[in-house]
Amino acid sequence: MRLFARIADRIHARHDAAARAQGLTVTRLPDGRRQVGHPDLAALLEARRRRIITDGPDIADRLLLDPATLAALDATRARMAADKAAGRRTA
Repeated sequence: MRLFARIADRIHARHDAAARAQGLTVTRLPDGRRQVGHPDLAALLEARRRRIITDGPDIADRLLLDPATLAALDATRARMAADKAAGRRTA
């Protein structure tokens, strides 16, 4: 193990342990960097995406999403509504 990586591990060890204790995942990356994430993040984002498509974006979504993403979500919602009206099954 390189000296820089050992120094980084020593510096980050306490914070890595605290993050793991909170249920987060800590991935060691090259050059002493860390990636901290939530294990359920993908499922949470997918649930939010589905809610936006079915119910429409709320004020927070409208503020955070760029216009192109909002337009794409609106188009998807419109397509799903048309499919439902025509009796087709939507995913």
